Amino acid sequence: MKKSYTRLLLLTLFFLLGVTSWMFGQVFVNQMGYLPDAPKFVFSTSTASEFAVIDENSGQTVFSGTLPLFRSNDPATGMTLYRGDFSNLQLSGEYRINIGALQSAPFVIADTVYRDVYYKSLKSFYYQRCGIDLVGDFAGEYARAKCHQADGFLHASTGQSGFRLARYSWHDAGDFGKYSGPAAVTAGQLLLANEYFPEKFAQDDLEIPESGNGVPDILDEARFALGWLMNMQDASGGIYHKLTPENFAGFIMPGTDNSQRFIYQISSTATGAAAAALARGARLFSEYDSTFANQCLSAAQNAWAFLQANPAIVPPGGFQNPQGTVTGQYGDGNDRDERLWAAAELFETTGESAYNSYFVNNYSQSGLFSSEAGWQNVNALALITYLYSDQPSANSGIVTLLGNSLNSYCNTLLGYRNTNGFHVSINPGEYVWGSNGNVLNRGLMLLFGWHKTGNSEFRAAALDQLNYNLGVNAHNISFLTGIGEMHPMHIHHRQSEADNIAEPIPGLLAGGPNEYLNDDVLQGHFDENTPPALCYIDDLGSYASNEVAIYWNSPLVVLSGYFYNTSANGILDDPDTGMRSPTRFNLQQNYPNPFNNDTTIPFELLRDSDVELNIYNALGQIVRQEKFAGLQPGTHQFIWRGTGDNGELLSSGTYHFELKSHSERQIRSMVLLK
Repeated sequence: MKKSYTRLLLLTLFFLLGVTSWMFGQVFVNQMGYLPDAPKFVFSTSTASEFAVIDENSGQTVFSGTLPLFRSNDPATGMTLYRGDFSNLQLSGEYRINIGALQSAPFVIADTVYRDVYYKSLKSFYYQRCGIDLVGDFAGEYARAKCHQADGFLHASTGQSGFRLARYSWHDAGDFGKYSGPAAVTAGQLLLANEYFPEKFAQDDLEIPESGNGVPDILDEARFALGWLMNMQDASGGIYHKLTPENFAGFIMPGTDNSQRFIYQISSTATGAAAAALARGARLFSEYDSTFANQCLSAAQNAWAFLQANPAIVPPGGFQNPQGTVTGQYGDGNDRDERLWAAAELFETTGESAYNSYFVNNYSQSGLFSSEAGWQNVNALALITYLYSDQPSANSGIVTLLGNSLNSYCNTLLGYRNTNGFHVSINPGEYVWGSNGNVLNRGLMLLFGWHKTGNSEFRAAALDQLNYNLGVNAHNISFLTGIGEMHPMHIHHRQSEADNIAEPIPGLLAGGPNEYLNDDVLQGHFDENTPPALCYIDDLGSYASNEVAIYWNSPLVVLSGYFYNTSANGILDDPDTGMRSPTRFNLQQNYPNPFNNDTTIPFELLRDSDVELNIYNALGQIVRQEKFAGLQPGTHQFIWRGTGDNGELLSSGTYHFELKSHSERQIRSMVLLK
């Protein structure tokens, strides 16, 4: 077993003595940190009346506030929680929070606070790659030999026989299996990030073998799965459901797994999901590798032809493991959502009316926005694609309907967040296997809701879903390996257990609390009386709460990458003005912040520009406006002395400043203290 930190061992001992003693006196923060302009809350079980934010370097108190009662007997945790607000602290730095004699984990306030979360969560896909050597230049101490070179033999249940070369893709989770539907959903989400937010996901320096090739690394990583999906395609156009052995391998290194691995029968759910991911891949790779893009499109169209030739679900009732096979089933008795997603992506890629007609005639069968995306339900991915469609023949009435539905669903998620003791958009009854991934996928819905409406509450709630996964939870841990003072050490992941390295592979997200206790370890520690959010344990044997999965990491990549890259801060697509993400300038954070006399607002122009600087009060009223004509490229600054347009002194409070051109804008926040 892995070595662990002393503090983690102590918490484990407290836990074994009882849940209430384990929770006593905790201070809960995002152990990575916060964006300067984001809402910031500390949660605690302490009954102290005040909290203090301490600068880690100087030891000085930089902010203090009250700690009122927030939730009594929170339904998800059973905890009585107190909450302090330190949103007005926007000065970059490293801090801790003291509440009496209690102390939080350290955290950072910075524009780039989510960099490590993004890079590590995306880099984890490289560590999950199947069929290649992970070499020291890229894998460091986690280097390992290539694995699974004999993928794979056609299982008898396919009605075929022989060998079909289907190497590569990613190990799906803690085991070494490869599953077509989940891989397609994962790749589709990675591609989605680059398609809708290209300026935020253009990095080519992840330190993977493809880095530096001029293609964003997030696309390079998705390609590793897209190529495999094409290898899993039968001549009929159908996609084989999975490639696994009949039984799970033990906790060994991938390269020592000599199990015979089989390709299992075609399923329409896998075929639809693969068609969608490949069609999106065709769009994204068209500017980088037209040959590969054309291959993706051809495979997607062939998969669609299979779906059209087989209008009922294949196999009947959905895929089930044949007798003698016990690896992941990924059963799904409804393929309508996968077919809809395939149609939406193929329409967006080709503009062909047949795909549009299918979407228009079928989009309401599974309902509008009413749940997050996941491997078993991709309806939200289909609707997002059509909502964002650039095709002129897209049905404008449906687009409007989808926008309204997304707004309504995000308000529902906001309601969940507002009633939860830790600001997470999940209710008792929903702490299922993989609940952390569901939380992050709901965060994606909130992100899109903010992007489309400009509702800042949606942005704040999206960040709350990151906060929860990174430490603002009843377990007081970051659920992401390698991130935070406290993180899982015993994840259900074969390489991490077998490699004789104390720390697990970084960037892997644990599944999270599972109130349904779907493994023996959970059943040995909890029962039906345990509050749902407490049903998690950092134990190798708890595959139902502590395993990892690629499709839980993909929404984390999108959320953390979006909020990490501040080069295009602010609302990217203003619903009223149609303003797009900035390509002419970069508005930087003012300094000092907070301030009481004057502050400098720096901005960088990337080309000759006429720009306007507006300062808003908390009511959204412009209190100061400056216009700059014909500025040259380079760094500029404006010194604001806390006065309005008429020279009047303004009162203390939060102000927002906006840099704006005729078609672009960026927004930041600052605090005036007097």
